[in-house]
Amino acid sequence: MNIKMVEYFNCMHPEHWLREIRQCDWSAGQYLHQLLREHRFHALLGEKSRLLLLTEGDSLIAFCTYAQRDEIPAEELTPWAGFVYTFPQHRGKRRMGKLLEHVYRLAKADGFPCVYISTDHTGLYEQYGCTFWKTMRNAQGNDCRIYRMEIGHPDYSGILGRTVTGTIDRPMGSAHPRHPDMIYPINYGYVDGIIGGDGEEQDVYVFGVTGPIRTFTGTVTAVLHRLNDCEDKWIVSADGCRPDRDEILQTVAFQEQYYMGKLYEVAD
Repeated sequence: MNIKMVEYFNCMHPEHWLREIRQCDWSAGQYLHQLLREHRFHALLGEKSRLLLLTEGDSLIAFCTYAQRDEIPAEELTPWAGFVYTFPQHRGKRRMGKLLEHVYRLAKADGFPCVYISTDHTGLYEQYGCTFWKTMRNAQGNDCRIYRMEIGHPDYSGILGRTVTGTIDRPMGSAHPRHPDMIYPINYGYVDGIIGGDGEEQDVYVFGVTGPIRTFTGTVTAVLHRLNDCEDKWIVSADGCRPDRDEILQTVAFQEQYYMGKLYEVAD
């Protein structure tokens, strides 16, 4: 699996992705295709607006916009996550969360306090850490549910750099207790005596060892903050070496691909 995030207006072969978008079975997706084909995307949504594509090889999995404007005529509300769509064969794998996770990062980098979403769905965006705000009328005069995805600024200064000791209950090479097809490529356990957001002992991924272990002592080098869950995951180095961001994200993707998250390191 080689899933990548591609920005349409910066990609090498936009004509290919335009053909892929055209294959969607959603009327709004067809409208998006029309806007792109007629070069009206930025005129309608704003010059700084982006189109995000979640891809696997040459196939399009899902897409959405990170836009200055949306269908709600309220210029003071910005930015928006819009045109959110996942192709049917990829549904049920929380791929939409990866798009919203990227939108979250963009909005945070741009200094916004939240992202808005206009939808007629109930119970969908709540799964991705969004909360219903209020009902508003769109440009056609129809009622729409407006959600907000709040941009957080957690402080992990008291956690990063801390030396912790704990227990490994899911060693490298073992299977997930409820999902036997999920094999742990890293030692996964908890810090003894520290309670996490879910009311259980704080979960950790332990880097810096090459085989299964039963206990660990190491340094917290990063925190993976789940945006749509009540708990964080601490990244612990058992050998004193700090794993880089790409190594962390690639190693934990076997499990974290099903969640939205942001990695906080010392520099953050």
